[in-house]
Amino acid sequence: MVAQEPNGELGSPSEQALQRLSELVRRVNSSADTTDVLEEIANGVHEVLGYGVAAISQLEGDALVMVAAAGPEDVRAQILGRRTKAVNILDEFRAADHWGILRYVPHGRMDPAHLDNIWTPDIEPSDDPEAWHPEDALYAPLYSATGELLGNMAVDLPPGLRLPSQAERELLEMFVVQAGLALSNAQQRERLARQVHLGAILREVAQSGSRVGLEAMLASATEAINRGFDAVRTWVSCARDRDGGPETSVAYPAGEVQPPTCEPLRADLLVTAWPAGLPVPVAVTDTEIPLLPTSLEKVQESLQEAGAGHGVVVPVGNGQEMFGYLGIGLREQQKPLRPDELDALTEVARELGRMVQSARLFETEQRLVSELRELDRYKGELIATISHELKTPLTTIIGHVELLEDQQVGGRSVQAIRRNANRLDRLIQNLLNYAQVQERRGSVRRRVDLVELADSAIELLSQQAESGGVEVSFDRPPGRVEATGDPDELGTVLNNLIGNAVKYTRAGGRVVVEVGLAEALVHVTVADNGIGISRVDRSHLFSTFHRSSNPEALSLPGTGLGLAISRRIAEGHGGRIEVDSTLGRGSTFRLVLPAPAT
Repeated sequence: MVAQEPNGELGSPSEQALQRLSELVRRVNSSADTTDVLEEIANGVHEVLGYGVAAISQLEGDALVMVAAAGPEDVRAQILGRRTKAVNILDEFRAADHWGILRYVPHGRMDPAHLDNIWTPDIEPSDDPEAWHPEDALYAPLYSATGELLGNMAVDLPPGLRLPSQAERELLEMFVVQAGLALSNAQQRERLARQVHLGAILREVAQSGSRVGLEAMLASATEAINRGFDAVRTWVSCARDRDGGPETSVAYPAGEVQPPTCEPLRADLLVTAWPAGLPVPVAVTDTEIPLLPTSLEKVQESLQEAGAGHGVVVPVGNGQEMFGYLGIGLREQQKPLRPDELDALTEVARELGRMVQSARLFETEQRLVSELRELDRYKGELIATISHELKTPLTTIIGHVELLEDQQVGGRSVQAIRRNANRLDRLIQNLLNYAQVQERRGSVRRRVDLVELADSAIELLSQQAESGGVEVSFDRPPGRVEATGDPDELGTVLNNLIGNAVKYTRAGGRVVVEVGLAEALVHVTVADNGIGISRVDRSHLFSTFHRSSNPEALSLPGTGLGLAISRRIAEGHGGRIEVDSTLGRGSTFRLVLPAPAT
């Protein structure tokens, strides 16, 4: 409780100061308006402690800027907004007497060059050693908890125009502490707000990576960067890719002002800035910049054309590869970017590098896919054309062999012609099937009974099985087992699977065919106890034109297309072919298809 005099006024100056301090502590801890708090502190020093003038400056870059002042209006008008180089104030601190956290510089000790930049009261000097001299200075540096200079408080014309007593200094120090806390709180709020803002810029740039196409990505990113840093212009330029693609340059806002050509500046930054991953601040009139003169001239020219007074250039790359650069131009009156803003801009450039690399990889992948598709299409057309061209003369050959056989003109030569012509006919038919499956021509989907298809395949292959001494059995289900698909294509798959089982099973062996339904899948399983497949051959089993490395298998005729065709058909029907085989013991192939929707 503050005591009051009988007339109702507050008690001693100390009590008034403590009361004012109590209010200031509350304001400092609750107010977000730092300027108002600093004004109130200055007014407290002026009104309560009795100093004729009290002023508080805040550090901005390398200068202390006067942001709050209390005293006569004409004095306030003179000193508010005044900028003083921080190094000058620090020089004065070194020449001062230390009064606790206060710094007192007696007249005659201050550097005369600094006197021109300070306000001097219009009072007569006195011979009294305790009297206040017009050239005396009393400061209080304002530091953060980590020892970082935040600002400065300066007071003049102390009470009674005499050097402050110990008690008066202690009261002044209390106000100084509150001013330091206010600036520290403001700095923390500003730093946090800046971090949130810079994080938002980085997120928006990262989201630009979802756009399709490199130019669209960079256009969206440059707009976000330009808006986030309140820049006059932002541009990104990337050199040609390894495949010789065009140089990519994007600017925001778009206009006639073109960024510097990428390659010369990229080559320069590759040596000067890229190894350390550092941004390069550039001023239009500054020549002390770590860029080659030709590059610097181009950058400064672009800044001037965009109406910028200064800016920053940052290398853009990813990993060990540098693609180009990011440049932003700022207005002449804008402050240079702070270290945390430069760090954020460097991270933005890294994100752009990742985007450029991903976009180029995607473009390369798309180009390769397109080329592979075109090659695959050409291969299919070539196979179909050659097969059709071979089919006509082969049909003639087979027809004449049949005429010779009808006329009973036989012999081993005619039999050999017949046997090899049939083999060639099967090869051509497989080639035609392969080409047709690639292009998916003539596919008609309907409900198909797999039991019926299996029956037909077994009947078709019965003569081959009988002549090879192979028993084929069918584990027939009680009813229909249906799939949705093209009956001719699915019939081709069963013919291939059962035909291979018969072909690669030795005389006296057995092939078992089973058709079944399990949950939402139907399957046809073909199991044999034949020669089996090695682990190495299984990895290439469905490759086109692949033949087994097993000498016993190679001795049997084949094209290496049957399983490739079968897998394509199965996958085209939403299914798959599973294989389980052991060399020398036999194989099991299973065609699995989705069951029709009921």
